Amino acid sequence: MTDEPRQPAAADEQLVLATLQGEVSSFGTLVERYWNLVFALALTRINDPAEAEDVAQESFLKAYSHLRSLRRPARFAGWLSKITLQQCTNTVRAHIRWRMTFAQEAAEPADWEAIPAYSPNPGLTEAQTQFVRQTVGKLPKTLQGLVLMRFMAGLSAVQIAEQLGKRPGTVRVYLHRAYQMLRKDLAPLLEEVEL
Repeated sequence: MTDEPRQPAAADEQLVLATLQGEVSSFGTLVERYWNLVFALALTRINDPAEAEDVAQESFLKAYSHLRSLRRPARFAGWLSKITLQQCTNTVRAHIRWRMTFAQEAAEPADWEAIPAYSPNPGLTEAQTQFVRQTVGKLPKTLQGLVLMRFMAGLSAVQIAEQLGKRPGTVRVYLHRAYQMLRKDLAPLLEEVEL
């Protein structure tokens, strides 16, 4: 496994600023960089891969159209995560309203094994990515996002803290709690991936 260093948070800031100056291709780079994160976040809240993909696309469209409102361009990933979670909430609410109107039963949970990995993190194999998705699905929702940012987006605790506006120590504590909850299930992967 090769350990390629992540680009510094300033790279996101530069891409955001370039997009605001009319370079649409810079936003395309952001989409490529954070597609895994957004799709994985959506998939944890919406158990349908096709619907999660729709939510991911809507999240990027919303981010693009509201990019001028982003006060700290270096925190693009955290801001985008919040947009994604709101899109998930909106989608779930729409489904609830639809079900109430038409008295339909809720859909079955997704078969996590059958979900293909979308351009997996360069640090993880496709099998490892699917393993993380399955295992993270067992976590409380508050911890899922942090673990996905760590494994799907490949961000360090310091980078996650920067994106979310939290202290690195706080992020490490939450990640540690998540790892403790999943220690048995994640043990094989944790041995392969350097924290």
